[in-house]
Amino acid sequence: MFNLNKKSIILLIFIFVSLVTLFFGFIFKEDLSTGGSSWDFNLTWPVVVNYSNFNFFGSDQFTRHMPLHYTFLALLNILFNDTHFVRLFYLFFSLLLPTFLYLNLSKIYEYDKLQLLIFSFSFLFIPLFRATAIWPNSHLTAAIFFMIGNYFFLKSKEKNALSNQLLNLLFLAFAIYSLQTYLILFLYYLCNYFSSEKFNNFIKLFIFSCLLGLPGLYFITLNPRISNITITHDIFYTLATNFSIIFFFLLFLLFNKETFKIFINKIRNLNKVEIFILIFLIVFVYYNKNYFIFDSRLRGGGFFYKLSYFILNNNLIFLTSSLLGLITVYIAIKHETRFLYFIIIINLMALNFTIYQKYFEPLFLVVISILYKNFFINNILLSLKNTFIFFGLILVYFLVAYINFFSNFSLKLIF
Repeated sequence: MFNLNKKSIILLIFIFVSLVTLFFGFIFKEDLSTGGSSWDFNLTWPVVVNYSNFNFFGSDQFTRHMPLHYTFLALLNILFNDTHFVRLFYLFFSLLLPTFLYLNLSKIYEYDKLQLLIFSFSFLFIPLFRATAIWPNSHLTAAIFFMIGNYFFLKSKEKNALSNQLLNLLFLAFAIYSLQTYLILFLYYLCNYFSSEKFNNFIKLFIFSCLLGLPGLYFITLNPRISNITITHDIFYTLATNFSIIFFFLLFLLFNKETFKIFINKIRNLNKVEIFILIFLIVFVYYNKNYFIFDSRLRGGGFFYKLSYFILNNNLIFLTSSLLGLITVYIAIKHETRFLYFIIIINLMALNFTIYQKYFEPLFLVVISILYKNFFINNILLSLKNTFIFFGLILVYFLVAYINFFSNFSLKLIF
């Protein structure tokens, strides 16, 4: 009984402190995205005002995103008629992310609720989550709808009811109507249903999906920019940036004894062909490093990109992190083949020329946590110690982001 009470006290303190810091961040207008989230919010607020006045034209001047996020804010604006209260309500809405993260995890992992809850609420310290919760953003709205949809997908695995599958697709459609790149995830679930369901049942789900897609055709007429998908013209830059950011987030998952041991064993067992390819990649990239020069004033690029130019004023750290990301992903796929699907999905959702870390945060950690049971999350949730190590790494990231928030290191690189 004592242990149970002790765990309950630890959990209550942890959740209370997490929530208090988030609400203090709201009061002091915190924006740990170096100003990007508040800028996005203010830029797109005229869309919300227009929707509040039932004027659904002209949004293409301010955004290329789907309209559901702005419609949601418009309903809040009609209700409160005050930007401050709209943002405050959205802050409460953002708490659905750790809540549904916990609900999803509880369907996948049979571990102590304490570990699951601490892992879930540690997301309140992820800088981009905080920024998009305090300054309402379509990336967070889409992520929340995706998590709700995945919860019903997991429920459908427990009880193969058509209602759960329909709710899964419905909330995924809400995610797409907030941010169109979530179409990739929608297709992932459809492929799952195609491979696992009887043909008649799949046809029902497919027809329902087509019906869900019909409003999108009308939304494109209201905002033609929605269909203007920007694909990179420099695939090396895009993939290098993607794998650099992927490596950054994988670091949060690697630092526990169980996962580290898996990677050490896999590296030791690399065959001669794999070692040769690895050496070739390293030599090729570093021999041609002067060719792979990106504008240091280019916005985006992720943590290691900014760090590389801040410390060395070149892209050496950035290229190293990209290579390490590629190697880490390869080893993860060797250990668990299904990880390849996850990497393909993440890369397809970020094929822009300018890559912002917000495309991955908190999406990367959310997707890897709930898409399927995997060794990364399993080893974190295995013990309270590992869960606190994960939280500690998130907290370090939060503190670094706060230092950057006050010192404007990132902005000095841009301007």
